[in-house]
Amino acid sequence: ISNVSFYLKDPDAGKCIISNNSKDGTCFIENPSSKDINFVAIDECLIPATLENKGIKKCDALVFDDIIMWFIEIKEVQFSGNSKLDAQKRRNGRKKAVEQIASTINDFKNKGVDLSTHKIAGLISFPPYINQTNPITIPTVASQALILKFANECGFADLYEGNHLLF
Repeated sequence: ISNVSFYLKDPDAGKCIISNNSKDGTCFIENPSSKDINFVAIDECLIPATLENKGIKKCDALVFDDIIMWFIEIKEVQFSGNSKLDAQKRRNGRKKAVEQIASTINDFKNKGVDLSTHKIAGLISFPPYINQTNPITIPTVASQALILKFANECGFADLYEGNHLLF
């Protein structure tokens, strides 16, 4: 539980951690009101790689307060500078992230976690974190298709991409 702002990092695709240092951070969790924000590392922590968890595609983290639960997947993609290749890497990353977030939400539901007490949202976060407000883009047909896939897989339709959450 943190009552200050922090960064999420996924070092070497291991367990997701929080830090007060932006170096190597992918997602900034801003907490100007200093309220309690809960952080749970999911992949390789809450849901370890075991035989019983074999079919679960796991997202990296869960960040929540008393209103909203954000299931977050950090896609540590190495971009090449080739715009076509990088766009393909992002598309592939988004598809995989939707599956990971939806699978994690379904695992929570299957294990009896009552999600009805919170708004449920998914966030796909690509590096690097840039210290500026992300521009709002018009949803494309492809992003609408991913949101529909997400809704069909887990029952929730709030799916976003970005590097900054404001609590």
